Amino acid sequence: MKEALKQFPNTVSVAAFCTSLPLETNNISLDPDLKDDWGLPAMRVACKDHPDGMKTKQFFTDRAMEILQAAGEHNTWPTPVSETTGGGHLMGTCRMGNDPRTSVVDKFHKAHDVPNV
Repeated sequence: MKEALKQFPNTVSVAAFCTSLPLETNNISLDPDLKDDWGLPAMRVACKDHPDGMKTKQFFTDRAMEILQAAGEHNTWPTPVSETTGGGHLMGTCRMGNDPRTSVVDKFHKAHDVPNV
């Protein structure tokens, strides 16, 4: 087993999780033309990263490179910072606020229109 493991390259990955700040233009709606397998309107997602989020991604990339270099690693390949196009966790789609006309939940995360949710 030890001999077999020597054949694998030694690699490490550094990851950071950032917040997804809200933008007025980000939304989820029903597509008027595209239908799912049951003939229902498909979901259409419009989402761009907030400029501060892009700066935060670059900050964490830079710090990750510093950490790896301080640990003695010189062969590093940072991933270029780009817009988020997917993810394995919820990013939040319900706007928070005090006004039910412009938000779904209040500052305590309770729905404006449905009691105790």
